[in-house]
Amino acid sequence: MRLLPLALLLASTAAVADDASDLKAKLAHYQSFSAHFSQKVVDSKGNTAMKAEGEMAVERPQKLYWHTEKPDETLLISDGNTLWLYNPFVEQVTLYSPKEAVGRTPMLLLSSQDPAVWSQFTIKADGQNYLIKPKDEKDAYVTALTVKFSGNKVAGLVIHDVSGQQNTVTFSGFKSPRAKDADVKFTFTPPPGVAIDDQR
Repeated sequence: MRLLPLALLLASTAAVADDASDLKAKLAHYQSFSAHFSQKVVDSKGNTAMKAEGEMAVERPQKLYWHTEKPDETLLISDGNTLWLYNPFVEQVTLYSPKEAVGRTPMLLLSSQDPAVWSQFTIKADGQNYLIKPKDEKDAYVTALTVKFSGNKVAGLVIHDVSGQQNTVTFSGFKSPRAKDADVKFTFTPPPGVAIDDQR
């Protein structure tokens, strides 16, 4: 009888590993994709803290373009080696290492092929949705990320952070391979006069 809990634990561990493999296989099907996104941030009390929309694109490996257009413009770009976060309003760009920033910006997982990055998370499937949680919660800003699928398309994300906020992102106009928009670039050159904060 004492072997039963161990057997259940091993079965559960294998299932979680399979869920991770399933998610990586689904995402690997897209060499690239793009979409319009809308997002709604709700605080820990259930109040709407922010609504925003913009355009995004990912390309493997680990390239990300996330342009929030309104109500306030911000730009998040990764070329796989550097992650730039640009805020035109305060005229500042912050540079991160993508491997280090994935805990704060788990959208990078959508285009990552790096086993070392994926090994930082546990993954559990729920129908067409996949719940991703950091193994080390101590320093994690994002406490949970759900990737939602609709058929063969990535339908959206639900992001929970340490402050208790829930950020729900819905994709529309999903295209894979990604739409070749001239404005979408996976590299960034800071405009003259912009303050640079290099956190790499």
